[in-house]
Amino acid sequence: MTRSFVRTLVFTSALVLAGVGTAQAEPRPAIQAAIQQIDQALFILQHRAAHDFGGHRVVAIRQLQHARQQLILAERADVR
Repeated sequence: MTRSFVRTLVFTSALVLAGVGTAQAEPRPAIQAAIQQIDQALFILQHRAAHDFGGHRVVAIRQLQHARQQLILAERADVR
């Protein structure tokens, strides 16, 4: 697992979050898909990553957990 992969995961999560506020049609399936992708990334980082990558793996895990929580809160706030 490279730093660029971890950066890509975090960046993708940020893009999904940014799109949630502007999407008008069916935002909840997009949120659920993003949560699933974050869960997959977390599993890989927590169980399959061979190295700590100078502490960056742990930071990425924390940031992904935070992004996941923000998506859950966004979904709850989406009251129609």
